[in-house]
Amino acid sequence: VSTQSTGSSGINAEYGQHYYITNNLRGGVMAEGEIPLYLKLIGYCLAVTGSTAFVPQVLKIWRSKSGVGLNLQMFTMLDFITSLISAFCIKSGLDYSNWLELLITNIQVFIIHALARYYLNQPDKLTALIICKSLLVAGLAFVPLDYIKLAMNCLLPMMIYNKTTMAYKHYKDKSTGQLAGATLFMQFVQFSGRIFTVVMTGATEFLPPMLLNWSYQSVFVLQYLWYNREKKEEEKKKE
Repeated sequence: VSTQSTGSSGINAEYGQHYYITNNLRGGVMAEGEIPLYLKLIGYCLAVTGSTAFVPQVLKIWRSKSGVGLNLQMFTMLDFITSLISAFCIKSGLDYSNWLELLITNIQVFIIHALARYYLNQPDKLTALIICKSLLVAGLAFVPLDYIKLAMNCLLPMMIYNKTTMAYKHYKDKSTGQLAGATLFMQFVQFSGRIFTVVMTGATEFLPPMLLNWSYQSVFVLQYLWYNREKKEEEKKKE
């Protein structure tokens, strides 16, 4: 199955199409029938990992009844990015394997943001969040595909800004806050696996953005391990 044309939006639209693609093996130079069984199985495992990556984060906020330390600006931008790519994939008529995982991720991100606002006792901001989300969904449903393609060109700089500020906040706070370690590790495995499948299928044009995501995720995992290590050492000293 060959990669579909993305029109005037160029490489960033293609980047958007494959950034959260459930089955990376569908793109690139290999036809679906030529894909080895082991690569297909890896693709399915990555789809499950990607679809459930934020579940531990939802559970952590719900169980702790706290959203303290979360970078909610990051979740706002992630919500917008995943909504935009979902709309692009659906309106482009792509197979559900291109957008189902992304849509599930989008729902999880919204739940995380809403729960955090609720437990931070911010009813006005929670109401504003629900209204903005409703307007975003309605807007993307009616906006022509060409305008969505145009907006896709902003995805890469938005992603870089979003993840850079997130890493800086962790560094500044000397903590990853309420971020769930399981979510960070699952995303790390997801990006690592997708780099492998992209290389094996020869779709190396999508390798740079995936390597960029993998690099950022590596930083987040290292920050989580380091700052939690320091926290445990401080707790031992107090004892």
